[in-house]
Amino acid sequence: MYYTIEGKRFLCILYMLGLLVGTVFINMSIRMGLFHSSDFLGYIEYIETLSSLDTSAFFSYVCLIRFRQLLIFFVCLYLFSPYIVFCILDFLLSVLLGFFISTLVIRYGWMGMIEGIGFLLPHYIFYGLLLCMIYIYLFRKSPMSHFYAFSFNRHGFPGKNGRLLENKVIVVVFCLLCFAAGCYTEAFINPEIVRFFVRMVKTKIQLDIL
Repeated sequence: MYYTIEGKRFLCILYMLGLLVGTVFINMSIRMGLFHSSDFLGYIEYIETLSSLDTSAFFSYVCLIRFRQLLIFFVCLYLFSPYIVFCILDFLLSVLLGFFISTLVIRYGWMGMIEGIGFLLPHYIFYGLLLCMIYIYLFRKSPMSHFYAFSFNRHGFPGKNGRLLENKVIVVVFCLLCFAAGCYTEAFINPEIVRFFVRMVKTKIQLDIL
């Protein structure tokens, strides 16, 4: 079921459900006085302090944290059903994203949504590609895997049994490259993007006050 269109559709539905749950929960909690939007916005001060940090040390810190998370992910894949692990990860990430974006929107208006998107770029693109590649490799009957196999066979590219995305070495190299690119962009590029959006939002707030 997990490699069919229905399996992927279920992951998409689960992701949208997580966004809804996260958004509704944080809005109700703030309205009921259980939380305040400022409780979840410490990351702004954290990002602003990065200018005084050693970037190489911060890069090492990011690599350590992401490697630990990836290790836990692989242990869970080994201990439990891979598709169940992907479903749980999909739902948790979407709930946290709902928390995050909703809090920024409550605090800064719709500009907060732009700021939240900036906070996820560009490293989450590489992390997403990594997870997609692992998904394709684990569930080899996915339509995407067959599409690439047909494409490479048609153009004469080599690959194990004509299926490049099922080659373990290629998959491992691709995942390592995505992991390295994700850590690098998270440590060196993303802080600059976030600082830019933080300045833009603060400027808009000051103009609104004037």
